[in-house]
Amino acid sequence: MPIKNFYFEKIKTNIGQIFILENKKGICAITKVQDPRVIKLKKKLQPEYGLKYHKKIKKNLIQYLDKKEKLLKFPITFIEGTKFQIHIWRQLQKIKYGQTSYYSLIAKKINNIHSARAVGTAISKNPIMIYIPCHRVITKSGNMGGYVYGISLKKKLLDLEYSKDG
Repeated sequence: MPIKNFYFEKIKTNIGQIFILENKKGICAITKVQDPRVIKLKKKLQPEYGLKYHKKIKKNLIQYLDKKEKLLKFPITFIEGTKFQIHIWRQLQKIKYGQTSYYSLIAKKINNIHSARAVGTAISKNPIMIYIPCHRVITKSGNMGGYVYGISLKKKLLDLEYSKDG
């Protein structure tokens, strides 16, 4: 990897502790602290403690989850993931705030209508929760589908969006 300077912080939010990883190009990861990927990323990248480039994300994420402010835009950079996964994650970024999509529609949008399961698998590997809104993907029948951090958190994130003023 050409960029070697990574920085991280853990923040307390109303949905639990969140791990944030960045480099100068953008946000690389936002996950729950207990996500097994956190240990792997810390071991592999050996990030320094303390965000350096995108410090405002801490306050913004906490305020957003407390329904006090909208999400700000931060640059995102993918440091892991296959071409297919990154393609899916970019599709997720197109799902508008307060709206949902479904697995088979995302498969259709990438011109691979038979890849709904692969889409679901790619979504489960999303490294940047909330900002890449995998929680906005439900089943075509309207069921919640899955969520790597549990259905109750997925529902909470969706309720947060539906209850905020546009």
